[in-house]
Amino acid sequence: CTNLPTDLLELWSYWRKLHGSISLPSCLKKGFADKFDEFGEYQLAKYLNAKIPKPAPAPTASGKGKGKGKGKDMDEKDPEDAAKAKEDQLAKAHDPLTRPLTMKTLIRTVHAGSKNPEAACGVLRKRYPMSEEEFKEMGLDLGGTKNFDPERAAEKFRIPVPKTWETQLSEKGNTAEVWEDLIKSKSLPFMAMLRNLRNILMAGVSGNAHESILWRLKSAQQVANSKQMPVRFLSAFEAIDFDDATLEKLANEAAGDADYIEEEKAVGTGKEAKKIMKKRKVCRKPPTKELLNKYRDALEIAVSLAARNNVPPLECTEGSKAIVLVDVSGSMESPLTQGPKKIHESALTPHRRSTGRPIVEGQDMDLDDYFSQAGQRHSKKLSVSMTWIGQDLDLSVMVLDKGGNQVVSVSYSNTEWTQIWHSGDITSAPYGAEEVISVDLDNLPPTAYMLFFTVNSFSGQTFDALPEAAISLRDDGLTGESNEGTQEICAFRLTGTHKAVIACSLIRKDKGWAFRCLNTPQAQGMTVQSLLDKIKKEFAAAEADAATAQKRLVDAALLLALCLRERMGDDKCEVVLFSSPGKDGQAYKILRSLGPKVLANFRRCTAEAAQLGRGTELPIAYLQELSAARVPVDHLILLTDGLISPAKNPGDALSRWLASYRAGVKPMKFACIDVLGLGKPCLGEGNNNHDVLISGYSEATLRYLTQEPGAQLAEVEATEVPPPKKPRKEKAEAASGETA
Repeated sequence: CTNLPTDLLELWSYWRKLHGSISLPSCLKKGFADKFDEFGEYQLAKYLNAKIPKPAPAPTASGKGKGKGKGKDMDEKDPEDAAKAKEDQLAKAHDPLTRPLTMKTLIRTVHAGSKNPEAACGVLRKRYPMSEEEFKEMGLDLGGTKNFDPERAAEKFRIPVPKTWETQLSEKGNTAEVWEDLIKSKSLPFMAMLRNLRNILMAGVSGNAHESILWRLKSAQQVANSKQMPVRFLSAFEAIDFDDATLEKLANEAAGDADYIEEEKAVGTGKEAKKIMKKRKVCRKPPTKELLNKYRDALEIAVSLAARNNVPPLECTEGSKAIVLVDVSGSMESPLTQGPKKIHESALTPHRRSTGRPIVEGQDMDLDDYFSQAGQRHSKKLSVSMTWIGQDLDLSVMVLDKGGNQVVSVSYSNTEWTQIWHSGDITSAPYGAEEVISVDLDNLPPTAYMLFFTVNSFSGQTFDALPEAAISLRDDGLTGESNEGTQEICAFRLTGTHKAVIACSLIRKDKGWAFRCLNTPQAQGMTVQSLLDKIKKEFAAAEADAATAQKRLVDAALLLALCLRERMGDDKCEVVLFSSPGKDGQAYKILRSLGPKVLANFRRCTAEAAQLGRGTELPIAYLQELSAARVPVDHLILLTDGLISPAKNPGDALSRWLASYRAGVKPMKFACIDVLGLGKPCLGEGNNNHDVLISGYSEATLRYLTQEPGAQLAEVEATEVPPPKKPRKEKAEAASGETA
């Protein structure tokens, strides 16, 4: 389905990837050209400069780079680096298989614009023809319906800048008058209204504007047409959830004389996150508690409407129901991001001993979740190991407190600090060597807030010149003291033309520790102390990233489960939260007697989840109770951050329970939804059409569960295809035969 000009570019990009060629077949050219003619000036102007895929940022002349393993720091003083960077950039820009596709390229390739040639000329930045003959040659006469205008000769065709809410705010500013005009003229799309709800409130718009927005949020047709996922409404709900202290602060600001307030704000995500001081205009009509309550009620109605329109119910037989298991363990607190997830580039080719977990870009690894699944242990002792073949590499760790100040550094020159030990310096490794730093997380002092592990090439070699250079995180706290018995958690390679790297970090969080793969390259640095400024930048980015209120995987999973329950009702859908035993010894909680408000229920679920542990233990005991009581269940939905396949793991507890229930009680459909989106989806794995594995988060994923196996294929096969057109030669022969 193509609704935007960029959709055509994305289809072309997919074709290019699949077929290894930029050339399009005639049928696609014609289809693209026909679809292009359907777009108006507004759409063409809005996406005039779109590029698919978006071009990668140019390599930096200096600094830390992107830190993805094979990247390198560009030294502005090195002419070879500068020349190579320019050469690579030009090669990529001119390679037909990788260069970004644009609207200009599309028009020239498929010869689009026959029905609207002026718009096509506007995109191509052409000039008005100088003569009537040239006017007709360019097709601007539209078959004689338009006349040549000599006054426009040599004038550049232009597509007028569209009047959108973005351009209006950019031109006139984020003021109450601008928002009121956009709302009154119906120029504010539903999604833009939802995402800017806080800005609208802080601008201090009029009562009529508030009433208009509240009406849209309560309108079933408006919500249905918006096609917004319920998680969007949750974001809006949390964005306007001002507490009493905030409301009092806004009221005091409105009563004061200052026009602007300067405050700290976190922007960006991941390594690009940072805290900046930003001026905010004082709101002279601050929101009141009564107004916020109206918005909360309206958003509750909107979520319920979205659930009814966008979340399909699962069909259950009379007296049966669906069970939704929601993983609320520590690993589910990773941020919810758009687009497919991928393995960290430096972990794609791990060293020869790697048997650990995958490292996902932009995701921290919750270590308490890992500890709960790793087996019997006597401590939470970890070690970071560096292996290599070559000359002198040094592994070190820098400890920072919560303020970002250096506490201590442990390296070859200082091999021990409270609960941190260094194995000692190795200056040459012609046949391979290993340096290890061990950390006892349970007994680290409170001042140890973040631990940054660095690798420095003291001998001056680059990592590309050191075969098998790698970092691995190991679990040394399992029962047993032998080094051979330690378990590898994860590993990644050290590659590139740099000589130092900030490899990884251990971060203390509210509920335990997390591991983050950084692999941020540094052009120079013989010791850990020489990287202190860079380490502090990584610390600031990590703190700013934590301060940005991003949605978590568990938020998406909970909201999806609650929307399904809202759609089906309490008697047809039961939601169960699970992780590992908490302080009360319970590892799962059954959510019963929930109220009618989805967002209020979400908060209750979040509070219930906080009472559980951080690990991941499937509620097998709960499932066994269902079997013992012979409770009829038609659907078992598992929402977690990985794909669990009964066909691949027939010996695990869940697979055995499914086989037992299906044999002794009734057939059941099982679906595992990987909210993280890293796994490989599958339908009917192991010749069992009742098992479905879905990768990625969307309310639309439930549509697959409501269809019978093969329903989509049957729908495609039932589509009537028009008969193929006869070649011109056959047409001519048929015409001559009729004439004769």
